Amino acid sequence: MKHAYLPRLVLSTSLALPLGTFALTACGGGGEETATETATGGPTVGETTPTGDPTNATNATNATNVTDPTEGPTGGMTNGMTDGTTEGPTTESDTDPTTEPTTEDPTEEPTTEDPTDPTDPTDPTDPTDPTDPTSESDSDTTTNGGGCIPDGQKDATLTGVVYAPNGIIPVSGALVYTTPEPPEPIPQEVYCSECVELTCHQHETLTEIDGSFTLNTVSGDDRYLVVRKGQFMRVVELPIAAGDNPLDSDITSLPSENDPDNGLYIPRIAIADGSFDRIEDAMGKFGLGDTSISNFEERLVPGTEPFDLWENGRDPTSDGFMSQGAFSELVQDYEKLKQYHVIYIPCSSDVYTDLLNDQQVLDNIHNWVEAGGRWYVADWSNEWLRLVFPQYQDFTLEFGDADIGSYDSLGTVLDTGLNDWLEALPDGLKDINPQNDEPHPTIENLPQLQTVDNWSAIDQVHEILVDDGMGGQVNVGHYVWIEGPHDNQGVKPLTVTGQYGCGKIQFTTYHTAEFFNYVGLSPQELVLLYTILEIGVCQVDLPIPM
Repeated sequence: MKHAYLPRLVLSTSLALPLGTFALTACGGGGEETATETATGGPTVGETTPTGDPTNATNATNATNVTDPTEGPTGGMTNGMTDGTTEGPTTESDTDPTTEPTTEDPTEEPTTEDPTDPTDPTDPTDPTDPTDPTSESDSDTTTNGGGCIPDGQKDATLTGVVYAPNGIIPVSGALVYTTPEPPEPIPQEVYCSECVELTCHQHETLTEIDGSFTLNTVSGDDRYLVVRKGQFMRVVELPIAAGDNPLDSDITSLPSENDPDNGLYIPRIAIADGSFDRIEDAMGKFGLGDTSISNFEERLVPGTEPFDLWENGRDPTSDGFMSQGAFSELVQDYEKLKQYHVIYIPCSSDVYTDLLNDQQVLDNIHNWVEAGGRWYVADWSNEWLRLVFPQYQDFTLEFGDADIGSYDSLGTVLDTGLNDWLEALPDGLKDINPQNDEPHPTIENLPQLQTVDNWSAIDQVHEILVDDGMGGQVNVGHYVWIEGPHDNQGVKPLTVTGQYGCGKIQFTTYHTAEFFNYVGLSPQELVLLYTILEIGVCQVDLPIPM
């Protein structure tokens, strides 16, 4: 193996490093006007398909190309403000592949859905296109031009930048709006985040590729500012004065903790603590927890994490974290599963994969994803995708096993939104080498992106058609974000996302974090941040594949 695994150490020197921000996307359901994300990779408002829409993108990998024009990116970064909230942005990033977003007359008041309804939780941040994660880059338009009050009659302008919870990473395509009433709370368990529209009394916009925004609205002492991306939402009661109102990033950034009583929402996250891939440290760098730096290592400080760790090859307590128990207990109990919005299964040994022979476990996972869960799997944990959703892809097998040897791959970013967002990042995020004593990949030759520590390979992804509810069909199969060569076997998908019911599935052939110890966010961690935000936004609930 090229990189030897180094055991994690619990470090005491604490140095919190703020990370990038998450962006919300707004989307409109059905024939409603959809707003594309302004996020770096989010679809543009009112645009039918994001620039990276897999339906338009030729997935060059040996994987089957997704050509369904109706299908949008599986998880493109879109601003969705209606995530489970009563007032959702009319725009949808990552427009639903089943329908092309149409614009509505700004004078007409959009309809809203009740996000509290568990059967139809709306996530305004999620693009309606369930299958195509690609978002249109630089989509900064709003769904209805700010509601029923013409722009010329709005007497206040809000400006600012939306960052990830760490306060450093800009979030493009995030939904920013003002409202006279606080939005409905985000359900604190798995739910179908379908897109809804904001009313004409709510004025909204999407952030630019660099996270910045300008919002024309009306002044008043009883207004609320809402910043949202997927299940990340910050609600602030904000007196708005007439004229220019520059806003500090502490009220425009995505929150780092879940505190609904104070208007702070983040996804409820479970991590299957793996033997190798240190995804919990990546979460800390994103701003979900504090990190400590010592000897060119940046690690999550135990006790600061706003998510749950389950033992899946590594006991979280060995690193000083609290363990929720064995991962086997989680997947065997739907009541436990449904308390989460997102579940990460990074690279690990095959500790509990024998459970995948149990139909009840498969049913639990299927039901959870169908209800709106986001299911992320990486490299050697491929069984949790390959055996659970086998119809979506074919893996490269060596002696009948999809766990193969390590390889590096010079990938190509296919999604325009992701590529533009990476290109627009500050130089300090593109190259972490000045902070480290060993060389690491940089972001400098886009659309090429060096990936390291790939431990599995996908031969091809498949077109999976389901009814769109309007007499047609839509492809909910994998959208390929990044592809790259695998040894001498040609170009293969490296990062993919697909839709199952109202939920999303995601897979990377590589580790989230490199085997090397290092400080800062690697290109692979940045890609994870972007794509996870994208697949977290609202979408159209579609039938599950038969």
